[in-house]
Amino acid sequence: MDRQPDATARLLEAAKCGKLPAGFDRWELAYEDGWTVAHAAAAYGKLPPDFDLWELADRNGWTVAHEAAARGTLPAGFDRWDLEDAWGWTVAHEAAARGDLPPDFDRWKLSAGPSRWTVAHEAAARGDLPPDFDRWELADICGWTVAHVAAARGDLPPDFDQWELVDDCGRTVAHVAATYGTLPTGFSRWELVDDLGQTVAHVAAAHGKLPADFSRWELADRNGWTVAHVAAARSGLPTGFDRWELVVQR
Repeated sequence: MDRQPDATARLLEAAKCGKLPAGFDRWELAYEDGWTVAHAAAAYGKLPPDFDLWELADRNGWTVAHEAAARGTLPAGFDRWDLEDAWGWTVAHEAAARGDLPPDFDRWKLSAGPSRWTVAHEAAARGDLPPDFDRWELADICGWTVAHVAAARGDLPPDFDQWELVDDCGRTVAHVAATYGTLPTGFSRWELVDDLGQTVAHVAAAHGKLPADFSRWELADRNGWTVAHVAAARSGLPTGFDRWELVVQR
């Protein structure tokens, strides 16, 4: 009778508890799903300091390094950030998803398979980009840049000025910020136009996000509708509005 599964199970349990014998080197021993002794040890932060078989993977390409990243047990000085699982998700993406990238991380361009979703996109989605980040133009397969992600969250820095960055659907970073009400105080580039011919101001008006001091009511979209008309259609004209003479520009 084959006792290997029972023996492997005992080793996996020992790995979780950090009770593997001294000099243990059979890290590749695994169940049928490919979950190795090394994965078990990584999950509980019990890998030895000199462990270097980070590429050991289960059937889904989930490496020991991915497991350690998911559990927050990667060692200081880890540098195998480009290891991928079966879908192209790198160890760096997993660490970014946890908000656990090291302070000196600089491999923001690493992308997750065909989606081209970079580590920077993942960090931006969590609001975890470093203060000195400047690779706002990095784009995924749809042209959605890191700046678009940050704009949707309201996490762009005060000195951000690349509002014209555009995705493949013609949406600028400014249009995204207008949609979510995250444009900064003092924003002035209301005339930027998307592929539908809408200015940033039209989008902000349509979502009820125009600032109290907005004054560019005469801006027209490609159909001649002014910002004032859009605001009026949603009962969004401010008290004291006095530009009643504006007409649709046919």
